[in-house]
Amino acid sequence: MLFPCWIAIGALFLLGTDSVQKPSVEPAVFQYPCDGYLSGIRGKGNFGKYISRTKRSPFAGSYHLAEDVWVDGGTKVFSVADGHVVYSDFSPTWTDPDGHMHWNLGNVIVVEHQLPTSKEEDLELICSVYVHLAADRRVQVGDQVTRGQLIGFVGANKSEENGRYPEHLHFGLHRGPYLQISPAWQRSLIQRARDIGLPCGQDGQLVTGEIKLKLLPKETVQVEFIGQSQKTWLSLLVGSTSPGYQPADIAAWCQGYGDKQTIEEWIRPSKWIREHLAPK
Repeated sequence: MLFPCWIAIGALFLLGTDSVQKPSVEPAVFQYPCDGYLSGIRGKGNFGKYISRTKRSPFAGSYHLAEDVWVDGGTKVFSVADGHVVYSDFSPTWTDPDGHMHWNLGNVIVVEHQLPTSKEEDLELICSVYVHLAADRRVQVGDQVTRGQLIGFVGANKSEENGRYPEHLHFGLHRGPYLQISPAWQRSLIQRARDIGLPCGQDGQLVTGEIKLKLLPKETVQVEFIGQSQKTWLSLLVGSTSPGYQPADIAAWCQGYGDKQTIEEWIRPSKWIREHLAPK
């Protein structure tokens, strides 16, 4: 889940209210990512659900940022709309020498979708996220996909390919483009700069203070300390801690759980898709 600040300045010249017509814009059209989606989310689904600290869960104390769809391993998974693939790789769950489990996504695909802005207010792009897939991913980064195109399958129950989870599809819709300074990442970075500091310079000396961020090309963010001369540069992408297979780095917002405020970065998938289904 850190959006850059965009300021849009526009002017509208009217010769007469009757002579101005709004351009016709095709609505965004979506579909569910798999058969049995609505029954698979079991009622209202678990988007935004709080994981109680009393439960024995590695995610206790956080909120679920997507919908879990309880369908069988091998179930076909489709792109929910036209778009292009921005991530497709395998992020393995692994156990360290002390016996601690490091839970990761398994096979995961992320697709970025363009939206008609006049229909969707200020939301121009969203990303669909498909997690706990089988190893047989049918798309790779850079592929153009169409709504309903087969992109993969739900991973087998508690298998390496799905991240060792019970068989299900974890499906999310995140606001904005794939490469963005997401609000959660920005909040975390600002807090860290204030409390602990960020490494700057060749010696990596920690510098504390207030910061401002600027998104640069190639997944880079410039961090400037306000009222100081120090700057540092960070990546929007994060790597895996796995000692074995090393997947491609992934956008920092691509997480299954977060704090309550982070829920605002995400969209309840079943509601969004229901409102954007193709007309019958």
